[in-house]
Amino acid sequence: MSREVLSPPVQAMSQNRRYRVNIVHEDFGGDKWNGQNKRSKGVNKTYEEPDLYGEDDDEEDPAVNNIEESPNGDFKLALHVPKSFYGGLIGLKGSTKRRIEEETRTDLYVPRQNERSNDVIIRAKQRSQVCAALRQIRHLITSLRKKMKPTHFLAVALNSGEVQARYVELKKSILEAQLPGIDEELFMPEGSIHLTLGVYVLLDDDERQRALKELEDCRPLLADLKTPFEMKVKGLEIMNDDPSSTRILYGCIESPDLQKFADQCLAHFQSTGLCATDNNERESIKLHMTLMNNRYRKEAMKSGNSFDAREILKRFGDFDFGTAQCQAVHLCVLKSRGEDEFYKITGSLEF
Repeated sequence: MSREVLSPPVQAMSQNRRYRVNIVHEDFGGDKWNGQNKRSKGVNKTYEEPDLYGEDDDEEDPAVNNIEESPNGDFKLALHVPKSFYGGLIGLKGSTKRRIEEETRTDLYVPRQNERSNDVIIRAKQRSQVCAALRQIRHLITSLRKKMKPTHFLAVALNSGEVQARYVELKKSILEAQLPGIDEELFMPEGSIHLTLGVYVLLDDDERQRALKELEDCRPLLADLKTPFEMKVKGLEIMNDDPSSTRILYGCIESPDLQKFADQCLAHFQSTGLCATDNNERESIKLHMTLMNNRYRKEAMKSGNSFDAREILKRFGDFDFGTAQCQAVHLCVLKSRGEDEFYKITGSLEF
């Protein structure tokens, strides 16, 4: 048994009092409790995050293939990170950056906003430490992305042919009915009607190109499906349960093969970390064509946050827009307008 237990050191106090000094061994957190003793000897060992993951898990992140070993035996990784994440990565007065460095025993270099490079540099003595920092940065970026507004969406254009013509007809009929609280500002422009298959947060050109690559990786999902997809657009529904207080009114879309592709495509993009929060929290895509949305109103705040759709559903609830074919899926920029009145298209998956 340790002599420190049988004959512990004592500390003399005033008035002839003597107290035993308890020794906290390293096996029981000595670095934490005896930190002052360590520092007095010139040793300052910081807390290191325990590695709960095996090396096999690191291999799932393609970035680990870019880890370089320098001639002196150190390891380095240049990790692309959009500048929009720099503030969150650095933290208040550098607190987040320091925490990651201390827990993973690494050094991080975050470029300044005016630098051309978008690469965060991770340096460490061991490869496993670089991997640990990489995981922490990935988790942090995922958390920060959830708080950001969507920038792009995956769309099927419906702004042509029979569906567009019938939509124009329906819009005219509704406006001619002069229903209370219904005006032209509520309607989706006929050049922009579409079906949304996914919503994403893409913060720089690298992420946009990556999203297009992920979209192309979805091409094998089409192998067992009949393309182009046949879509039947018929009937009106609302997003909420109260038709007297409606925010969005849409046309129903029926297309079994497109539904399969949309759900599989959703699952694929959920694994990329590029999805907006809404897409990460759902298991299936609701096929619909938005027709009226209270957000389109310029005076939305003055007109209230909803409109009364009861009479519209009563008169036009079974409206038939006809059929359309889906021959491509487009990655579009939200709140944009292209030359043909549709959204600006970043890239497409054609089939």
